Amino acid sequence: MIINIAIVEDEQSACNNLKNLIAEYEKNSTDLELKVTHFPDALEFAQKESFDFDLIFLDIQMPNINGMDVARAVRKKNGDLMIVFVTNMAQYALESYEVHAYDFILKPVDYDSFSLKFERCINSLKHRLEKREIVLVSGGNKRIVEVGDITYVEVINHNVVVHLTDGEFRMRGTMKSMEQQLRGCHFVYCNACYLVNLKWVKQLKGDYVVVGKDELRISHLKKPAFLQEFAKYIGGTV
Repeated sequence: MIINIAIVEDEQSACNNLKNLIAEYEKNSTDLELKVTHFPDALEFAQKESFDFDLIFLDIQMPNINGMDVARAVRKKNGDLMIVFVTNMAQYALESYEVHAYDFILKPVDYDSFSLKFERCINSLKHRLEKREIVLVSGGNKRIVEVGDITYVEVINHNVVVHLTDGEFRMRGTMKSMEQQLRGCHFVYCNACYLVNLKWVKQLKGDYVVVGKDELRISHLKKPAFLQEFAKYIGGTV
C-alpha cells in the first residue's frame, strides 16, 4: 500500500524528527510504502490547485499563515484528505475539529505516542481502500467492482476466478496481476491458488479457512504468514 504524505512545517528540525518517525514506522511494517513531501512554506502549500495526498501533517503556528487557515483552504478543495495537526499549541485542539482534523499530536513527538496515533491513521486509510474500484474484463464483458466486495480470488490454469458477494467473474489473467491490484487491501494467500480477503474470513478449521460459504485449504508453506496476517487483522493492526 502506497501512502502519500505531506508535512507542512516551517521548522526543519521538527520536520526531520517527523520524517524519522515515519521512516521508523515504515521499517517495522511489511506492506507500506510511505512517500513523504516536505512543504516549508505553508502559504505556498495552501495556494496549491489540488492536494494529491492521503495524509497531511500540519503545524499550526507558522509564518504568513496560520495552520488552521491552511486546513480550511485544503477543505475547500478536498473534503476527504486526512489532516493531523502536529503542534505545541494545545489550545487549538478543539478548534481542529472544525476543519474535520483526524487527530492532534502535541510536540515534542516521541515514537511511542506517534506510532499509536499513526497506526490509527493507517488503519483508517486502509479501510477506505475497500471503496476502491477495479475493472474486471473478460472478452466483451466488463464489470466494475468494489475491492471490499471480493471475498477471494482463485486461479485455475490460466484463468482467474474472482469470487464476489453476489457471484463470480471468470477471466483470463494471472494471480500476480490480481495481487498487484489488491495490494494493501488486506488480501493474503492461504495457498498458491487462493488470495483471500481477510474481511470475509468466518472461521479457521485446522488446515482450512472458511471464506463466505467456501472452505479453502491453507498450505503448510503459506500457513505461518496467513495466520500472522489474520491475527493482526482481527487485532485491528492492519
